[in-house]
Amino acid sequence: MGENGHPELDCGLATWDNDVYGNHRILVRVPGAVTGAVTGAVPGASPAVAAELPWRRHDPHPEAVDLVVLGPSGRRVRNVVRVEVTADRGRIAFEPAEGPGTYAVHYLPYAHTGNPHYPQSEYRRPTATAHPSWVQRCGLRGPDGWQALPRAEAFRYEAASAVDSFAPLGFAATVAELAALTAAHPGEPFLVFAEDRAHPLGLARHIPARWARGGPFAPFKGAARRGEFYALQAGVHAVRPLTGVHAEIRGLPFPVRALTQGGTDARGEVFEKDIEIAEGRLRSLWFGLDIPPDAVPGAYEGEIAVRADGVPERTLPVLITVGEDAVDEHGTGDPALLARLRWLDSTLGADDEVVPPFTPVEAEGHQLGILGRSVELGADGLPVRITSSFTSDVTRTDGPPRELLASPVAFGVGRALDHGPLTVDLAGPARARWRTEATADGLRLRTEGELEADGFLRIRTTVEALTDTALDVTLDVPLRAEVSPFVMGLGLRGQVCPDSFDWSWQTAVHNQDALWLGGPSAGVQVSLRDEHYARPLNTNYYREKPLVTPRSWAGDGDGGVRLRTAEGTRTLTAYSGTLRLAAGESRCFELRLLLTPFKPIDPGRHLAERYFHAYADPAEIASYGANVVNLHHATPPNPYINDPLLAADALRAYTEDAHRRGIRVKVYNTVRELTRRTPELPVLASLGDEVLAPGPGGGHAWLREHLGDGYVPGWVAPDIGDVAVVTSGDSRWHNSYVCAVDRLRRHVGVDGLYLDDVAFDRTTMKRVRKVLAGSGDTPPMIDLHSCNQYRESDGFASSANLYAELMPYTDRLWLGELFDYEGTDPAYWLVEISGIPFGLMGEMLEGGGNPWRGLVFGMTARAPMTDVRPLWQAFDELGLPGAEMTGWWADEPPVRTGRDDVLATSWQGPDGRTVTAIASWADGPAEAVLTDGSGPVAAYAPEIEGFQPERHFGAGEPVPVEPGRGWLLTVG
Repeated sequence: MGENGHPELDCGLATWDNDVYGNHRILVRVPGAVTGAVTGAVPGASPAVAAELPWRRHDPHPEAVDLVVLGPSGRRVRNVVRVEVTADRGRIAFEPAEGPGTYAVHYLPYAHTGNPHYPQSEYRRPTATAHPSWVQRCGLRGPDGWQALPRAEAFRYEAASAVDSFAPLGFAATVAELAALTAAHPGEPFLVFAEDRAHPLGLARHIPARWARGGPFAPFKGAARRGEFYALQAGVHAVRPLTGVHAEIRGLPFPVRALTQGGTDARGEVFEKDIEIAEGRLRSLWFGLDIPPDAVPGAYEGEIAVRADGVPERTLPVLITVGEDAVDEHGTGDPALLARLRWLDSTLGADDEVVPPFTPVEAEGHQLGILGRSVELGADGLPVRITSSFTSDVTRTDGPPRELLASPVAFGVGRALDHGPLTVDLAGPARARWRTEATADGLRLRTEGELEADGFLRIRTTVEALTDTALDVTLDVPLRAEVSPFVMGLGLRGQVCPDSFDWSWQTAVHNQDALWLGGPSAGVQVSLRDEHYARPLNTNYYREKPLVTPRSWAGDGDGGVRLRTAEGTRTLTAYSGTLRLAAGESRCFELRLLLTPFKPIDPGRHLAERYFHAYADPAEIASYGANVVNLHHATPPNPYINDPLLAADALRAYTEDAHRRGIRVKVYNTVRELTRRTPELPVLASLGDEVLAPGPGGGHAWLREHLGDGYVPGWVAPDIGDVAVVTSGDSRWHNSYVCAVDRLRRHVGVDGLYLDDVAFDRTTMKRVRKVLAGSGDTPPMIDLHSCNQYRESDGFASSANLYAELMPYTDRLWLGELFDYEGTDPAYWLVEISGIPFGLMGEMLEGGGNPWRGLVFGMTARAPMTDVRPLWQAFDELGLPGAEMTGWWADEPPVRTGRDDVLATSWQGPDGRTVTAIASWADGPAEAVLTDGSGPVAAYAPEIEGFQPERHFGAGEPVPVEPGRGWLLTVG
């Protein structure tokens, strides 16, 4: 048996229509002597041949899957009988209808149904195609007929591609081989097999034939280079159930990481994993050796040691030969080496340094200041004041302070609290922390809080019962109604805030735990969590991993949220209902406040950046007039889903060409799904549900054949045959993602990221921003796209609310697919689509958006799907990129329409010229008279192709506006 891993067959690749016949086949050779008889040259010869197919399958029900035989010409052979089908082998008889030659037996044929981007594979059920008279003539109606037939030899296994191939570890040991293996090692509770990184096992149901025949505890030999992160694996087969499995490499003079047994999570916390292996199952445990750059070349001896609860340790020798050659950056530049596994435990960017444009947190007593906002803490560690100095147009932070709170935030337990001292300290330039304790009758409360420079404020109060007790916990967040006219979340889409609202927890179907209240220049998102929070999946997958209902806020099912408005105050109250705690029991109540907006908007930069959202030659993009390109996956420079480094050379060449033409390059890379072509994917699968999200399985045939079950199938790019699996919302793969983004910036030269419905949280987003900002000659660019998440499959979560925590570190929004630009009011546009209340500006997508309404928010559509060049030309001719924009939402807009359903946003240039965009939300045709501070003004509409005709309007002359349309005018 060679490197191909199959004891009986040669292995290789070939091309055929795998959508019809599946991805795997075995070639059989029909000899000339036999086939001559079949064609009738020898009277009385058998018209059939027998073939034994040593396929060594690991699919769970091979007997339930059809097979197809093709002749040398590629025509299907109909006279085929399945005599015996087991996991070990198949015995078939078929008519060699084309005479001597090579016949192909395709043994996993499937059909894909449904959406081609989210297909479902169905393996074809066995179907009798042989003619009954042929079966009778060949003696195949009884069990002895097959034995009497002449033989066709199986000699080769072929796969439709290298990524489809089962070689070398996908061929299972037979029942007999497993029995012999166990008999050869009597009494062993487990068997250990070592394997090189070139052959990662993944999550296997079987012992590979390669391992069974090589035997357990065999010495491992590997070759590494100086400076390399060298990965290897030890497969542990449990002869009986194992708990507390622990493996280590001893004796080598290099640092060793046991990657499977724990590491550093995405927030920089060290963790360990308990490893159990069920009886008869196999688990691959991975190690990484950090070979020093100055290692002396030579052979180094050590051992792999494996132990488990209640069983003795077993070892096998390890010999690592370090060569003369050296590698840069631990070998991470070559994904095939698996050296990127070193990134799993990286803490790159995980610090408390400030990310521009944010400024260091200032602390003076209980008063904390950040960019454009301030927080004053009370003795209980909760805010008593929150102010915002963002100007009403959200373009600066030097406006008059706006008080957000009508009175202090209050946390109550139904009895008087005695508070201890509050201590505040700066953990770093970008973070302040505080803590305090309180006591009450039968209770102890511990409160810890933190405020970050971006406006993230978290307070965690742990309530511990000193005696058996019952209590009702409430949280009151009282906001001034005049600064909180809008709302979004907890089932409310972006809208004018109602005076009264009630909500209850339904996390199984609703991705809802947060409510945003506020206006463009001051607001707050209130989120309710506990220590069991785990980031759910989104984008069609919410029900596979929904929110974990907080045991504290939801109580025993009676918890909820209510909003009441009275005397100018909107009070948001979260309540637990009656909680019954035994002595020593505790509940954690976490309150997260995102103080919005996060940063000033930059309308000039926004209008000057012209996006081309498609793959094209940089020369074509430049001639189009764009200066930024978003490269999706399934394109030549970025072919694979969320692993752009697999095509680093092509992407680098493309980026260099684009830069020469003044075009910045952003690349699709979201981490929420992962291509099957990522070399580390089998390793990630072996980590259980740590990195790959657990789910129902199914989906594309490749996932079923290589991941088995228990995963969530992801996106498929059928034009290039790429397939993805969904990753967890929080895992060490996010550490690797941060390092990959860093390499994309430093070595490939990309200018930023195109994020499309991401899975990670604000911590990873902040780290990504840091590594992008820490290298490169130009500021990074990150834009966030989203399909409308307010759907059943996504748990009815507004995209802006879902991704608010990421917005401090992004530059532009595209909200986006399935959004309604026609049947929604200005409040929805402002809160759900524009990004302005969060310090961002956005663009439109679905159906090209509504260009007139979009323009009053500074938004255009996606080029080249929508031709926005006439608007770009108008922006430049009117000087909008160099002008100051004041939106209709500002306190004192320069131009007014006199109507609430026709809105106006203006740009005032350094030359004194004022340009105004108006758009209508009126039910029918409307007329608007434009005025400035001195009265009615004249207006001129330049011709803009596809947008408006040329038109003059005198001062006081009504400007007609059709429903859903508008104008771009110079006024005065």
